[in-house]
Amino acid sequence: MANWPETTRLIGTRIPRLDGLAKASGKAKYPSDVHPEKMLFGAILYSPHAHAKITSIDTTAAEKLPGVKAIHVVAKAGATLRYQGDFIAAAAATTEEQARDAVRAIKVEYQILPHVVTEEQAMAAGAPAINRGGNVRAGRASVHGLSDQVLAEIEKTVNDLPAAEKDKRRKEEYEKAVNDVLGKADAVVEGTYSLPVITHTCLESHGLTAHWTAADKLTVWASTQGVQVVANELAGAFDLPASNVTVLTDFMGGGFGSKFGADIWGKTAADLAKKTGMPVRLFLDRAQEHLAAGNRPSAAGKIKIGATKDGKVTGLIADTHGTGGFPFPYVYEIPVSTRVHSDVFVNAGGQRAFRAPGHPQACAIMEAAMDDLADKLGVDPLEFRIKNLPTDFHGPLYEAEIAMGAELIGWREKRKPRGQTGTGPIRHGMGMALHQWGGGGAQDKKVSCTIHPDGSVELKSATQDIGTGARTVLAIIAAEILGLNPTDIISNIGNSTFPPGQASGGSTTTPSMSPPCYDAVTKARDELFKKIAAAVNAAPDQLALKDGKLLVKGEPAMSWKDACRKLGMAPVSETGSFVPGLSSVGVGGCQFALVAVDIETGVVKVEKIVAIQDSGLIIDKLTWESQVYGGVIGGLNYGLFEERVMDPTTGVMLNADMEMYRLAGASDIPEIIVRAYEPHEQKARGVIGVGEPPTISTAAAIGNAVSNAIGVRVSQWPMSPRNVLDALALASKEGKA
Repeated sequence: MANWPETTRLIGTRIPRLDGLAKASGKAKYPSDVHPEKMLFGAILYSPHAHAKITSIDTTAAEKLPGVKAIHVVAKAGATLRYQGDFIAAAAATTEEQARDAVRAIKVEYQILPHVVTEEQAMAAGAPAINRGGNVRAGRASVHGLSDQVLAEIEKTVNDLPAAEKDKRRKEEYEKAVNDVLGKADAVVEGTYSLPVITHTCLESHGLTAHWTAADKLTVWASTQGVQVVANELAGAFDLPASNVTVLTDFMGGGFGSKFGADIWGKTAADLAKKTGMPVRLFLDRAQEHLAAGNRPSAAGKIKIGATKDGKVTGLIADTHGTGGFPFPYVYEIPVSTRVHSDVFVNAGGQRAFRAPGHPQACAIMEAAMDDLADKLGVDPLEFRIKNLPTDFHGPLYEAEIAMGAELIGWREKRKPRGQTGTGPIRHGMGMALHQWGGGGAQDKKVSCTIHPDGSVELKSATQDIGTGARTVLAIIAAEILGLNPTDIISNIGNSTFPPGQASGGSTTTPSMSPPCYDAVTKARDELFKKIAAAVNAAPDQLALKDGKLLVKGEPAMSWKDACRKLGMAPVSETGSFVPGLSSVGVGGCQFALVAVDIETGVVKVEKIVAIQDSGLIIDKLTWESQVYGGVIGGLNYGLFEERVMDPTTGVMLNADMEMYRLAGASDIPEIIVRAYEPHEQKARGVIGVGEPPTISTAAAIGNAVSNAIGVRVSQWPMSPRNVLDALALASKEGKA
């Protein structure tokens, strides 16, 4: 196993991104900026209904319109459309306006079908079934912590029952067994917590421009998190060798987990380009981006949890549902627990991976229950969490992070018990939450390094930079090994024909690409030494590189460029592979929030967030901080603003735009304090990844801070004025406020 250098010159320092100026100045060309010669514009016709069957479709009038070059129909007569935004057809025309006119001219007749667009509709008695087997798919009840003997007894009671009855009986038996444990607890709370569907709202919408350079060769400029994924998908769709498809993504404007494939619109663009013989650009419009490009699924949980008076959790019962799944219980050591989860199907756009899939939902629900239980016990929720930390290596890690965050936000000096935060209309409160994430690297990725006789150094890999600084990270590693500056390195990525690289998701790009980069550059350096050693009258092991110079037997001998000239006409090129020991998996973090809540208007203002994050070895501290800031801001949006609003009557999304779909503005961003948890032993774990974990616990911490401020639990996210006032009104009605 290899190790990163014990002492480093560049790694771990604050280095500006190599492409920062290009992005800030507008020089950077994103896929949606690329306009090949003779390019046609594409537009999409999508379903205006939540659930309908196409009875007829006629493209005759559209085909005759000026400028229209081709029409491509995906959903033909007889096809069922399952949500507003479902793809029907597309047109390619000389101008964007002509393409939009064309899709409006396509005549479609629909048979409107019953719909369910909210979880409440889908789960209601007598709801129209929109999915085979019904709208709700209940998972089998799971249990943790009961003895084998108890489990065996439970199985005996259900063994001879039909499957559905067996699952129901098993759930009841599990809950009874855990309730026996909870009966011995000194405090038990029950609560129902929920989070809505939110959409990705990528700044650059989903899409690509397709250009057939030959009958069997396709080049596309795609806004994607996986250039090779898109290349393979298009190759399969058009029966081409993968090597005949080139996907280019120099930059891309946001994906958050939703941009891994070519999708139906990408395949349609390629089909239209093939039909017309001209490049075709097809990107979703803003409404389509909300409706069809994917979303973070909803989550809800009815949680029953108990603890002893000394603050140790004894057991938990969870009945959860949502339009997707999530891990639960979350983070904490729960001795005995049972859970049943139900997936709910609705007539709305489907879920896609969304920055730490499932974890923000799990974190919010778990942390709300933990805070409510601590309040009932009358103990500090910080101390309560410490007593229930996991017993693996994450336990001491969390405890150290909690201490850092508590000091930075002034928890022990400023926090007051729930509901004791003041008497005026503005109430201040503090909350906290913990999170976890994997973030490890893939082991089958490659990086090539070429050292040219003119001294230029070129890295190549078919990964991409989605905003996480991949180009700069690779350049820093190469410059560290070669004794150069990052600006001396050419990081060539975003091209599917390069050596296989990692798709950018799961916080895996840096831990996947750093080891092969380290390996490639080390091999290239050593090969350089072998080739030029004789020319400098030394053995290869007597050569070293430092500060842009070649050292011979420890003494500066010549410049880097002069050393490379001794290669003659032939460059040195090596390909690196994954090296065990340079990356690992598993990180944890914690966040604290300070909020001000106006109990008369329900408006929540976040005043401060402290984010403490573990992520192993940090390559570029400046980019690392930027990632944590960005994650916190994403979590702030989830905590305060974002939700997909569906109209149960019409089945349409009411806020499929950037006016009514709320996102934070500059004045909504609080003071954010970011700190890395990086004791020496953490660095020895190697690179892990930080893109996703910082977004997980922000909404949970904000929710707990709001409840601390106003004295009652706001059980529905976001912490909008409506939800805050509803919680206060309900508590007043029940005599709790």
